[in-house]
Amino acid sequence: MIFLVFILLFTSVYFSARFFLLSKNIQKATYDLQSINKDIGRNHRLTLSSPDKHMEELLYKINDYLEISQMENIKNLRKENEIRKEIENISHDLRTPLTSILGYLQLMQDEDTTEEEKAEYISIIERKSKYLQHLIQTFYDMSRLQANDYKLDIKSLDVNKKLMEQLLLFYNDFEEKNINVGINLGSEEANILCDEKSIERIFNNLISNATKYSKSTFKVNLVKINDKVEIIFKNDVYNLDSADEYEIFKPFYTKDKSRHDQSSGLGLTVAKLLIEAMNGSINCKINNDGFIEFRIILKLYETL
Repeated sequence: MIFLVFILLFTSVYFSARFFLLSKNIQKATYDLQSINKDIGRNHRLTLSSPDKHMEELLYKINDYLEISQMENIKNLRKENEIRKEIENISHDLRTPLTSILGYLQLMQDEDTTEEEKAEYISIIERKSKYLQHLIQTFYDMSRLQANDYKLDIKSLDVNKKLMEQLLLFYNDFEEKNINVGINLGSEEANILCDEKSIERIFNNLISNATKYSKSTFKVNLVKINDKVEIIFKNDVYNLDSADEYEIFKPFYTKDKSRHDQSSGLGLTVAKLLIEAMNGSINCKINNDGFIEFRIILKLYETL
């Protein structure tokens, strides 16, 4: 009889203790979870106040969920900052030509403005308006490319011939800036499946960059390797280093933060998106000798 009472007493004490410890663990976990929810970005985790196998398994699952939530929160914050920065850049790029247009319109209303001056102002307004139109179209195209909603007219094209055509368009620009141009495209056709307007735009962006930022030399090579064609644009630059390789394709990236060079920083971003939309690739390398190199790789049509 005494032994039975002892067993019952022991069992009662044991389960009471277990209940007390479990209750304490739950209270602590509840309090900690409330604190974490107030600042989900902080790297806090739930812990036990006393050992309990089942409670430990539960907290392990909750901590996994918290880690995922915190990572998502960090990603969302970064994305918000990127969007905010992009809005700032778009506002700046649109505001600059628009402010200039409005300024010249006010000058034209001045009674002392001569007819000759008005004609000059109209020419400037037209130029700024076209630039503004180009910016808006670029923003729109980039948005559609990022959303995979950009329509491409894919057909066979000799990319060798197309590249030479685009290079000839910039002949005078290179001459005026005394930039030595080296071209090695070979004599063979290099047919690919692509959108012709997109290829023209890609080449135009890269060659235009070279005319703006080359110190003295610009080189273009095209070579067929197995089932692919590689096109390399290479020119010497003033103020880029290897750290810029990781930034150069990002939207609105420009070395001149004040944008005095009239660059929106979108040309290379759009070029990369267009190349990838046509199942190609582009990468950038900035060498120690002061040269920047863009390498485009596209699949040849003959081997498809």
